[in-house]
Amino acid sequence: MSTDDKRTSRDRDGELFDLVVAYARQETVEPLRGAGRWVAVGLVSMALMSVGMVLFALGLLRAVQDIGGSTFDGTWSFVPYVFGVVFAAVIVVVAISQIKRPRL
Repeated sequence: MSTDDKRTSRDRDGELFDLVVAYARQETVEPLRGAGRWVAVGLVSMALMSVGMVLFALGLLRAVQDIGGSTFDGTWSFVPYVFGVVFAAVIVVVAISQIKRPRL
């Protein structure tokens, strides 16, 4: 074997190594970057939606207390809280029913 044959073999080995590294990077790193963005957007939207739903439930509670006037005084003071809890439960049920297997 001459030195030209050895270089060609080394060149082929280097090209094969570069090809395998490029393929591994394409199939692992790039999808993970997309998944990271997907998770970040999901976390931010989850936090904002949670804060919004809590504020809406508190607003509903206060509205029922104000609209009810003296009706919900004394032994009936728990009723506005029931409205808030029922609203929150409905939102949770709707959210769980909409969960699908997402694709990254």
